[in-house]
Amino acid sequence: MAFLWLALCLTPACCLLHKDEDPESPIKNLRMQPETRRLTWDLSGNVSEIGCFINSRFITKVTNFTVASTGDRPFSAGILYPRPEGHPEAAAQRLGCWVHDVDFLTCSWEAGRAAPGDVQYRLYWQDLKTYEEEECPRYAVDDRGTHIRCHFDDVSRLREHVQFLVKGTSKGARIPCSDLTVELARIERLSLPNITGMCNKSYSVMEWKMSSHFNHRFTYELEIQKGSDPAYTEKAPDSCFVLPNPGNYAVRLRAHARFRKTWSEWSAVRRFECDLGKDTHFRDWLTSALIPLGALLALGLGVALCQRYSVLQKLFPPIPHLKDPISDTLHSSKLVAWEASRASQEDCHVAEVQVLGEM
Repeated sequence: MAFLWLALCLTPACCLLHKDEDPESPIKNLRMQPETRRLTWDLSGNVSEIGCFINSRFITKVTNFTVASTGDRPFSAGILYPRPEGHPEAAAQRLGCWVHDVDFLTCSWEAGRAAPGDVQYRLYWQDLKTYEEEECPRYAVDDRGTHIRCHFDDVSRLREHVQFLVKGTSKGARIPCSDLTVELARIERLSLPNITGMCNKSYSVMEWKMSSHFNHRFTYELEIQKGSDPAYTEKAPDSCFVLPNPGNYAVRLRAHARFRKTWSEWSAVRRFECDLGKDTHFRDWLTSALIPLGALLALGLGVALCQRYSVLQKLFPPIPHLKDPISDTLHSSKLVAWEASRASQEDCHVAEVQVLGEM
């Protein structure tokens, strides 16, 4: 027995193989082992210089593998791998997958035209290095309850190259599988960020930040429209752009990833007002002047009303005076300068005292 190890990374393991043999060929029982990805055969007689050939540059859905001897009498044997099982039109059709909103992946397909009424499809993603499979965690169904869409919530754990398999089941028929091998960087629908920045009359600085698990190098194109002038485009190799003499303008951007052939969709329009103009300055000055003037008028009106209706007296009545028996007596007494020569009804009789001597 001889065998040849093949790295059948793009070949689904859910389908059967088909083998064609030449009765006179010394190469017998040519077969593929899906679990181990090995092509093996039996030899009869003396055969040397055996070669293995593939009919296409890439391993596709159905590939013709040929094993041939290049000795004096050449012989060859070949197989088609994989061989579709069941009716080909019963398999899932129009299988497509795309990465979106940075973290999510969605795959969709249609039920085959020849699929029986009880067909049910299940999608698996397969690691191309370990061949481990994981089923879709969340399906969407059509009116018949058949799975037609799958959603993955976290694509950061997936490798850059992934194979998707859609396997069908039915009680009364065998359903062929459908497969799709993709590079996630190429099927990502880029999520464009919002443009932020600051500006004045002299210049405007715009910034944005792209997010992606699989694309890391971008080129940007901005579409700028100043006032009523026609829009024009500018290239930006980095995630920032400086616009001199901006005035009032509107801008939007799109991105081109390194592994993509086409540009993304345009982002939402962002508007900047960098030149407010004379009318706006006058309006701002007038507003700032009227605010304190209005406050003064309101204060004056309040004072007039308080005086008119004695609001202050009602709100703050006077406190009765408290009499101090000592200080009030002194302050309330009438002090009169004494004049001896002045006679009045208030004169007091004063007795003269003569001092005779000291004791």
